[in-house]
Amino acid sequence: MARKDLFSRRRRRRAARVEDRLSDLPDDLLLHILGRLDTRSALRAAALCRRWAHLPRELPALDLKVTEALPQRYRRCLDLLHEARHSDGLRESIRGLETIAKRYERRAMRAMVSSVRNLRSSRAHRRARRLSLEIFQFCTSAGINRLVADAIDSWRVQDLEVVARSTGPPVLRHPVYRFPCGRISSKPGDSRLRSLKLINCLPPSLDGFTALTTLVLRDLPMSTRVAVYQGVVAACPQLRVLHLVSCQFERKKAPWLVLNSPMSEIRELVVEGELMAVKLRSLPKLESLTAVDADVQLCPDAVPCLAHVSLVFSVRPLYYWILNHTIPMFMLVLKDAISISTLILRFMGPEMWISRSKNPFPRMPNLKKLLVADVPSSWDVSWPHILIRAAPLLESLHVHVSQCEHEEQEPGQHASYAQPLASQRHRHLKELVVVGFERTSMQLIHLVRFTVDTSTVMCRVALLKRGHVEYKGPWDWETVTQQSTWSNEDKLAVLDGIGSSAAQIEVVLG
Repeated sequence: MARKDLFSRRRRRRAARVEDRLSDLPDDLLLHILGRLDTRSALRAAALCRRWAHLPRELPALDLKVTEALPQRYRRCLDLLHEARHSDGLRESIRGLETIAKRYERRAMRAMVSSVRNLRSSRAHRRARRLSLEIFQFCTSAGINRLVADAIDSWRVQDLEVVARSTGPPVLRHPVYRFPCGRISSKPGDSRLRSLKLINCLPPSLDGFTALTTLVLRDLPMSTRVAVYQGVVAACPQLRVLHLVSCQFERKKAPWLVLNSPMSEIRELVVEGELMAVKLRSLPKLESLTAVDADVQLCPDAVPCLAHVSLVFSVRPLYYWILNHTIPMFMLVLKDAISISTLILRFMGPEMWISRSKNPFPRMPNLKKLLVADVPSSWDVSWPHILIRAAPLLESLHVHVSQCEHEEQEPGQHASYAQPLASQRHRHLKELVVVGFERTSMQLIHLVRFTVDTSTVMCRVALLKRGHVEYKGPWDWETVTQQSTWSNEDKLAVLDGIGSSAAQIEVVLG
């Protein structure tokens, strides 16, 4: 007994010394340490010593994820379930694995709801700028909604993210998550909420959130009514950023999602998804538009301030003939937005579908900066030259060629060089940058020579073998290069291919 008492006293003395050392640290340093931990570990750290007890209440960001409460056995169960579904496994075994997975999910949600109750017990003294919440979409606990309401009304959260994870195959998934009573705040006019991101969640009523400027909606199903999207725009005229990512709506009742908000402050709009069709009737302050595999149509005078456009479009082989004989829908965006000054194009597909017989691009009288990104190497990579003729005020052209897994065409198969006429001279184009340049590609050499011969004020041509485009926001980019070596033979071949004008401009080979 004496020996056990001695060991106990030693452990208590060691624990006391550790607690004293922790207590000596300033709060700023302790908060810095907690900030590097995940939220679950940071909340548990409050039990280490008395000084730590109040610190989790002062964490600026809270990330609560239901997946952190799931054991490794749950992930192994999902792997087995995936294999069984793709190998025509017995229905009994699939049903048994689904039952086990759902049991783990319900236990994890119960554990998370319990943690949420403990977290809310000290809500009057908590301050947080950001809350990220991940739940399962079948969750019906009112405690989750109370946590969101406390975060907005009491904690003064500025950035809120709610992710509702889907479970099971698509045909068996639960409906999209809905907030109880469709509200997330009892005092929306007093909230400081600036940014709201909802994934697989139906947006709640946003009336009165006067500070909200950024809204991101993602993974809304086809059963979503058009009025849901139109309602959030109407309820928040002060919104400046709106992203609709992988969202759908009932197109049988309304073929287009029409955005008509003359009082809207939206400056940036992102629309992504093959099943998304948006018609802009009135967004008078819109400056930046990004469309990824989505149909976007502009009504006359709908976006008088639109200056930056990014179009991403990938075509399956089924649509090649159609696009070669008709004007693609996204071309109408360029036709109706004559104020565009910056344009990013990413057109992809295993085979080239840009028409070579006629120029499908409308005249863009104010375009000054152009990026043609991810041009498949299997295409006729000289096709961007038709954009030069469509943009008389163009000053900078960047072309990025990506290596394609498909078999490449023979060099020069579709390339043909025609000397530009005197009436086609360009008096503003000063810079050409080509990333993915190979001197064996006659198509690229023809593109460079055409550009140099067309421009009367060309100052710089950069031909880079390796590199990539790094995007800085929705409409700005930077070309990141990887240094490559050029032999004297390669240099002479490229300069000879460019022509005599190469002696008068700066040529960068990288």
